[in-house]
Amino acid sequence: MDNEEVNEECMRIFFKNARAHLDKHLTSRLTCDENAYITFRCFLDGIHCKSTRFLEELLLKQENMYHNNNYECINDSVIPLVLKLLWLQIHEPTLQWFEHWFHDIMRLSNRRKFRVFRIFQKKMIQFFKITHRYYYDIIEHLCAKYDMNSVISNALFAKLNLMQYTDGLSTHEKIILNTSNPLTFSIVISLQRCVINLGSTHFYKTLLNKPSNKPKSVEGFEKSIRYLNIASLYLPAVGDTYFQRAKIYLITGKFSLYFFELVRGALVRIPSKCALNNLKDFILTPNFPERRRLMKKLAILVSKDLKGEKSFFEGQIVLQFLSIVEHTLVPQSWNASRASNCWLLKEHLQIAALKYHSGNINVILENLAATMGSFDLMFTTRKSKEQKNKLKYADLSERQVFFLDLSFDFIANIIDVVIKPSWQKNMEDFRYLAIIRLLMCWIKSYRSILQYTHRHKKFCTSFALLLNDLINSPLNCSGNIYSHRPKRSYLFREDIIFREFSCINFALTDFNDDYVYDSPDMINNIIGCPTLTKMLSPKEECVLRIRSIIFSGMKFLEKNDTGVIWNASKHKFDLISPDIKMKRQIALSEISSKINVKTQQERVVSSRKVEAKRDEQQRKRAGKIAVTELEKQFANVRRTKKLSPLPEKDGVSSELVKHAASRGKKTITGPLSSDFLSYPDEAIDADEDITVQVPDTPT
Repeated sequence: MDNEEVNEECMRIFFKNARAHLDKHLTSRLTCDENAYITFRCFLDGIHCKSTRFLEELLLKQENMYHNNNYECINDSVIPLVLKLLWLQIHEPTLQWFEHWFHDIMRLSNRRKFRVFRIFQKKMIQFFKITHRYYYDIIEHLCAKYDMNSVISNALFAKLNLMQYTDGLSTHEKIILNTSNPLTFSIVISLQRCVINLGSTHFYKTLLNKPSNKPKSVEGFEKSIRYLNIASLYLPAVGDTYFQRAKIYLITGKFSLYFFELVRGALVRIPSKCALNNLKDFILTPNFPERRRLMKKLAILVSKDLKGEKSFFEGQIVLQFLSIVEHTLVPQSWNASRASNCWLLKEHLQIAALKYHSGNINVILENLAATMGSFDLMFTTRKSKEQKNKLKYADLSERQVFFLDLSFDFIANIIDVVIKPSWQKNMEDFRYLAIIRLLMCWIKSYRSILQYTHRHKKFCTSFALLLNDLINSPLNCSGNIYSHRPKRSYLFREDIIFREFSCINFALTDFNDDYVYDSPDMINNIIGCPTLTKMLSPKEECVLRIRSIIFSGMKFLEKNDTGVIWNASKHKFDLISPDIKMKRQIALSEISSKINVKTQQERVVSSRKVEAKRDEQQRKRAGKIAVTELEKQFANVRRTKKLSPLPEKDGVSSELVKHAASRGKKTITGPLSSDFLSYPDEAIDADEDITVQVPDTPT
């Protein structure tokens, strides 16, 4: 193969053969025979050497095409593919083999356990260091060769201790990457792939570092989370990052965060198949191992009567929510035998929010995102995002409406019991008002939900009362009502958390962010680290959130059909009975006069002009938003490949029901030990054996 041209087919064949050789090395001999381990090390060094040669030749080949203006021949996906195949076929299977060996050791008696564990740990740490060093070498090589200051913030390089590569060398020695350079896409994707693999490598190291079966803590996975957080800031549209974080929260028993990360990984511009499959199983398959673990954990907490405990609240909320979703999506699986668990349903979900919400605002924010994701899963995959958004309320299925009933009853209670009494006491905690921002952006992203909520009396009432508090808050100068979205200079934390979340059209859009994206400091603004403007204090950010919510809330309540009207003399919303409303027929005319709202015809014409202007701004911005442009390119590249269709989801599709039923009939193994993480377009051949051999532990 040395004399062959390096291309995608060549690499796939090489790594497929390398995997077959790896399986021969990963046997019980490796656990006790030092010579066998030395042979394995030599094999690993050879794979790394070959992979490096692949990368160097591909980089050189693409640079020559770039210098010769032969842009159409540049293959954007082939360089990242080397790193993906290396991880999927070599590094991750080896780490999974160590994991199986570790679990085998844990079954030994204490004396033998610690003796064998010392052998295990020495070899595992050696492999970790080799793998970690290899990916860091690639990152350093890319940073030394390419000037990425136009597409990646220096703040991210600083987090990786790579500032010497951005400051120390003169830029004329490097190839400058920007949105017009066709090399940018593959280099940035490759860099992110290395960072994800570093985070995953640290995950296994922490998981296997101590000879104990005691529960792991999130703090122990700090390094892994740090790398994965950096990767999500690089390219938030790549779902694999969120799935890797989900694995950490699953191991540590943080089921609310696990569920949240699955939703994020499944519902981004470039979704993770593993995240989507695990999310479906977690919701729809009662015997799914992770679902059973949550049930067991909650049963222990309930038996101890740990009322008021944070862990009890978290487990109860997540499990109750899952039960509601399952009851909605697969009602035939909910039968009389579950009568003993009836406390899991609607009323108890509301009670849990009322009794145990204190100090658990994170869980509520995560649960809201999970609600959005679950509703999205109820649509058929044949419906595009645009079709979902434009679907009318009248076109929703009975189960979809039932799900919205449950969701917005719960949301209204959260507003009444959590947000309204507490937001002023917790101004420095962004999550209270972030919940409302996220909620409003979700509502306006779906025509069906907007029409539904305009008719939901309890929700409109709760939201109007909260809006009254915001309007008349001392933080809202003179009780202002705003006719335009407020401006800011950088994205807030909730904007960064929910970037590329498909349920809100990939961004929170309740601010005028022209300055954020048009600024020369854009790459820092979009990760919340501006360098040309001053960071606002938490209180100042809170003021802007209030203005944004007032603007969005006024527009929303203007067309409500529940008897909520604006009282200009009292400067607040009033709740009136339907008969009074019919007599007065004033809706929100006071608001119109106060903020100079135009006539209906003028508003339509004006709206079209605004939309046209916004579209033009978006087109201009597309050339400036380096990272987002790369994500769109990545999505386009993926769409050119042939993908196997995912199961349908139409209300409650027959395929999902069959999937849930079939999973219940067979033994289910943990998905995280058998599903290799991959993008759908680069999946390993289906007929390839991807099992991991379990070694025999020596005596």
